[in-house]
Amino acid sequence: MATSAFETPLRKLRLETGWLQGEFAKASADPDSRRSQLTCEMSIIRLYDSWARFCREAVIISAYGKTTTLSGTNLKSSSLPAITSRSQVIPVLIATYKKRLHEPDWERVDQFVDAGQRLALQNLSTLAAAFGATNSPADEIRHVRNFYAHRRQGSCANALATNHFPLLHRPIVFRLNEYRTGGSTVLESWIQRLLAVAVAAVQ
Repeated sequence: MATSAFETPLRKLRLETGWLQGEFAKASADPDSRRSQLTCEMSIIRLYDSWARFCREAVIISAYGKTTTLSGTNLKSSSLPAITSRSQVIPVLIATYKKRLHEPDWERVDQFVDAGQRLALQNLSTLAAAFGATNSPADEIRHVRNFYAHRRQGSCANALATNHFPLLHRPIVFRLNEYRTGGSTVLESWIQRLLAVAVAAVQ
């Protein structure tokens, strides 16, 4: 079977999330250090950014076509005639909006599906089913990430609502290194679930 173009972003996601998991674990060993706190918080921000990049790349590859999915489904041609290279996917997408001048938030399922519909992706049903699955931790990560990135009252409430910071008034990042049911830390579970969703999305 020919190599699937989806293997490259999947490999990058595995490598980056693995590195972030290691950096987070090392920094968590010194919870009294301000530097350790910043390292852990930045790891969560980068984890979410890594996921967004994977979602974006999945759309670009799907729209350009000329490859197979991991399960061997053949995406023979581009989803739209105007797409003759991968670099044209985003400009073609932006041109479908009346007012929008910037790319969608790729990690947001509603915006991802809307973009996929605009691009007439051949494998949109598979992508959408995976990214919208109940086991996806993307929304949990987004809420926690937003607090560390913005430190707003609303983002604090949303992060606490994930229930990963019990009995706390603010989301202390080191709590994400505590073990939960199943024998994994919160961060480990997030990464395991993200990778499972990613693999399912590109089948």
